[in-house]
Amino acid sequence: MAVRKKDGGPNVKYFEASDTTAQFDNVRIWLGKNYKKYIQAEPPTNKSLSSLVVQLLQFQEEVFGKHVSNAPLTKLPIKCFLDFKAGGSLCHILAAAYKFKSDQGWRRFDFQNPSRMDRNVEMFMTIEKSLVQNNCLARPNIYLSSDIEPKLLSKMKDIIKRHQGSVTDDKNNSTHTVVPVPGSLEEEEWVRPVMSRDKQVLLHWGYYPDSYDTWIPASEVEAAVEEPPSVEKPRKVHTKWILDLDVFNEWMTEEDYEVSEAPRRKRISAKTLTDEVSTPDLERRDKRPPGNSKKRKRSPSPSPTPTPESKKKNTKKGPSTPYTKSKRGHREEEQEDLTKDMDEPSPVPNVEEVTLPKTVNTKKDSESAPVKGGTMTDLDEQEDDATETAGKDEEESSAGNKGEQTKNPDLHEDNVTEQTHHIIIPSYAAWFDYSRYSRAQPHTH
Repeated sequence: MAVRKKDGGPNVKYFEASDTTAQFDNVRIWLGKNYKKYIQAEPPTNKSLSSLVVQLLQFQEEVFGKHVSNAPLTKLPIKCFLDFKAGGSLCHILAAAYKFKSDQGWRRFDFQNPSRMDRNVEMFMTIEKSLVQNNCLARPNIYLSSDIEPKLLSKMKDIIKRHQGSVTDDKNNSTHTVVPVPGSLEEEEWVRPVMSRDKQVLLHWGYYPDSYDTWIPASEVEAAVEEPPSVEKPRKVHTKWILDLDVFNEWMTEEDYEVSEAPRRKRISAKTLTDEVSTPDLERRDKRPPGNSKKRKRSPSPSPTPTPESKKKNTKKGPSTPYTKSKRGHREEEQEDLTKDMDEPSPVPNVEEVTLPKTVNTKKDSESAPVKGGTMTDLDEQEDDATETAGKDEEESSAGNKGEQTKNPDLHEDNVTEQTHHIIIPSYAAWFDYSRYSRAQPHTH
């Protein structure tokens, strides 16, 4: 499926292919003959030259690409990096780069270091200057038609000037003549095969710079690669050629914008290659979440009134809900007491509630010391009384003690600490009764 590149960055697979790497032989030999003193410290190989070209193209896209506002330099045409002839554009690009590296005293190229950003931009300016001096890069001299509306005409002059072009009033000496956009401009997206290699075909996308060209399998394209037609100068293009230059920061392909009657290569509708063509703007729009995608937090569902048995189970397993809750939801549920407004359940069987006699004071200095402020009584004299009350029910004894405390609220007020909660005695100690001491026990102390 043919998909356009996301940006104008390098096609790494193309430059790493063995066929491409082999073409660097001419470049490497030419550098060894003409710039030996700049590369003799570390003679480059075909692979290292290919890697350097990829780095240059990537840096160019990151610093001068479409997404950069007020780029310091117009992108160099991709065709300059694909000229593998001896003494061609690529030779002069790499020669200028190695010379700049030597002049700066660098041990290696580094395009990732932010501290070298300005120096790397300066190196690209040096490369551009070298291409112009060696007639490998020509700056357009443009004639603007008087049919263009004045407001747009002023804008286009500013764009041309910012991208190192020039405007002329002499139509015969111009390289390009710019006219208004024709009314029959096609809007359907199209592609054009421009190069074939083994089982791959390079597609050029209409109204996009050459850096966006894409390699696809030859089986996906039925049309053959045609030779570019001969052109007459000045080339006649419409205003979109200048406006798109400002969008991509790269001089566009004139053939896409020509309005002359001269024959041109066949164009193929992009719909015949793919159901959906991916563009940078569309991809960013597809990845952006929709406006209504923000989910509100789910509120916990109400739980039924628990029974003592279910409450014990819920303590371990938690309430059942129709969906899986997050960890935060579990923590909030554990902290919230769902039974705070309910009555206390009946006590667990085999656990009895007793109340200590009113004469007992739990605050003692030691086990053998007498109770402070208490009345000393001979236990032998109270044995008969204790025997009479031994058969009474524990709950009646507890109720009697409570009633007695209610009638005499000031009794032992200074010595007895107010009881704030029930004392639970386990079932295995329920047999003990303080009032049923044996005769021998008091004398053992």
